[in-house]
Amino acid sequence: MFKKLALLASLFVIFTTILSAQIPDKFTNLQVLPKLITKEKLLETMRSFAGGLGVRCEFCHASQQGTDNLDFASDDKPEKEEARIMLKMVMGINNDYLPELSKYTKDNILQVGCVTCHHGNKQPLMLEDVLFTTIKEKGLPEAISTYHQLHDKYYGSFTYDFSDHTLVKLIEMLNDEKMFDDAVGVANLNLEMYPQSGVAYYGLGEAYQAKGDKEKALTNYQKAKELMPEGAGFIDRKIQELQKE
Repeated sequence: MFKKLALLASLFVIFTTILSAQIPDKFTNLQVLPKLITKEKLLETMRSFAGGLGVRCEFCHASQQGTDNLDFASDDKPEKEEARIMLKMVMGINNDYLPELSKYTKDNILQVGCVTCHHGNKQPLMLEDVLFTTIKEKGLPEAISTYHQLHDKYYGSFTYDFSDHTLVKLIEMLNDEKMFDDAVGVANLNLEMYPQSGVAYYGLGEAYQAKGDKEKALTNYQKAKELMPEGAGFIDRKIQELQKE
């Protein structure tokens, strides 16, 4: 793990050095950032964009024709204009809205940045939304494969929430769409990942209840209550509700 981090840090330093050599000392076509911004400050800002989205500079900047260098002044890539809009939004939040909170709290008001929402991902989607879309477009097996791929890549970071609660949210989304078999499949995935989780058993109970399998729903609610006694009151209400059906 430490060797991997050291390698990544070394590559980042090398990449930053190469990028710094490409960036001119005078800038053109700055439409949101200050026109007199220093090279050091511009590099710092660009690094924050890249780190926040988990991308490199070519994500927004087009290449110079016939070369491997980037044309930083070019507006050829739509991602660059999207970045300007997002930067205006971040500046508005930091400059216009967050200072208002200082009237009501003595705590230091933190600034937001790209990483606040993106968490190292170019598309700032929650895991349940990624999997829900995958199920609807490609089916449950592909969504399960996607979950494992993302888990292998991002677990331990803050890009996605891999807790047992996340898949319960997905179960509820699928139940709302009457995709009951998919909900049961997701609930079983949750149990596979968290076999001693009361939350996971509760999610399976919800999936079976929505599907109309009262017996399996009750069995899983009872198991959830056993593993999660602090939620007994809420689970008992679910059980009583189910018994009245």
